[in-house]
Amino acid sequence: MTSQGFRFLHASDFRLELPVDGLLELPDRFGSAVLDAPRLAVQRLFDAALKEKVDFVVLSGDLLSPRDTGPWGLLFLIEQFKRLQTERIPIYWAAGKSDSPDVIPAAFRFPDNVHVFPVGQFEERLFSREGTAVARILGTSWGKAGVKPRGGIDLVEGADDLYTIGVFNGRLPSETLKTDAVRYWALGGSRVRETVSRNPCMAIYAGSTLARNFTETGDFGATLVEVGESARTTTTTVRTSPLRWSVETLVVREDETEEKILNEARSRLKAIQERAAEAAAFSGQSLDDDIWFVSWRVEADTAVLPVLRYGAATPTILRDLRTDFAKAAPIIYTVDLEPILPERMPEEMYERQTILGDYLRMIRYYWENPSEEIDIESAVPAELREWAALVRAKREIEARRRADGEKADLGDLPARVAALEAKGFRSELACLLDITTFDPKLMSSEHGEDEARAAELELRRREALLEAAVLGVDLLSETDSPVALLKGNTTTKTLPKKNRTIAKELRSLQRNLDGKEIDS
Repeated sequence: MTSQGFRFLHASDFRLELPVDGLLELPDRFGSAVLDAPRLAVQRLFDAALKEKVDFVVLSGDLLSPRDTGPWGLLFLIEQFKRLQTERIPIYWAAGKSDSPDVIPAAFRFPDNVHVFPVGQFEERLFSREGTAVARILGTSWGKAGVKPRGGIDLVEGADDLYTIGVFNGRLPSETLKTDAVRYWALGGSRVRETVSRNPCMAIYAGSTLARNFTETGDFGATLVEVGESARTTTTTVRTSPLRWSVETLVVREDETEEKILNEARSRLKAIQERAAEAAAFSGQSLDDDIWFVSWRVEADTAVLPVLRYGAATPTILRDLRTDFAKAAPIIYTVDLEPILPERMPEEMYERQTILGDYLRMIRYYWENPSEEIDIESAVPAELREWAALVRAKREIEARRRADGEKADLGDLPARVAALEAKGFRSELACLLDITTFDPKLMSSEHGEDEARAAELELRRREALLEAAVLGVDLLSETDSPVALLKGNTTTKTLPKKNRTIAKELRSLQRNLDGKEIDS
């Protein structure tokens, strides 16, 4: 095997054209950091190459789409390549479909240290040190018309004992991984890091340099590969992503107060911050520009679920968590805190001889009879039905006028809504009637709906019924107020204060149910 040891950095899937896609809204102070994250991640990669004094860099494709980034994407890459050229560090690049050599304009010339492998066939490059060949790099690129790489493995069959690295974007045939002719496969085309083989050869997808949403948790970056004089190969992950993502779960019981929930969340976020600081200190990396986004899922008892889902407790907890972890590195920003709907209410609640019990039994009937048209409106007073209809009409007119770019002419609707609202109707009631109004025709295959669409509608119906059940517990419960429970005061019997801002989940659900744009 090779008589000289060497080190190289393997990276792929910069996808410079792709923005961060895991956030619906974000404070202005984070805007530039999130927008610049794709570039910062790549810059950190080349920082690592210089810091680690690697012998060369291997890039396995999907670095950018020149058409989507425009000139800045290629100019930015050329700038980074030149940083390595100054230190005489070669770069071996096997392009994927998005960054094929065929789609790169001739006007953009790469520095001499960059070797782009040809389309459709493997090419051999030798890395030499002081005139002696140290490693062989085999690579091939995709063509703009989807031209697949082919052949090339026979180039190394029966060759000398030089350590051979294969560079490829895509999935390799399984038989290719059963030979040690290529000792290390530097693979690209996957945003997630994955080791697909360790023996007889090592094959690794480096993954993306940037984590862009909540499905991409863990370390995102590059792979530092060290090959010893005996060809022993070891790998280390080099983190480059300035953004981190995690989904955390909180379990809230009936006897827990708002302060106790907040302290538990604080403790969990503090642990995340400390682990990140320890890892950064070990690797010598800075956390100054890092942001860690956290999404909380809350499993709550029936007694406190309504106020967490619709009341003021959740916004208060969010505000405190965002304030508490806004300064120390890494910044931890709590994106949302979503109480999870249960599969059903506790059985004993269905058996109560109360208004709430009657209501839940009605919800259960519609759950068990999916073909039945839901008609909850007939069970509520005429004034409430009128008020809900007016609120719905007002939203729809505003949405239509907004889409047309005109100021909405609502006529006497606001006055009529206000007159009915003065009777004390809670805003959740209008949404309750919205989410439980279904047209049974939508569920029928006779109207051109395929099985997949029918299944989706059935799922939406069930979600709406669950939402309606939880709202019913909040609005009709004759027990202690959930607010009182969270505040640790179980003697207060008053209902929660009127909530004028219904939870965003209900608005989103309503949009999915009727296909209309509803003002949230």
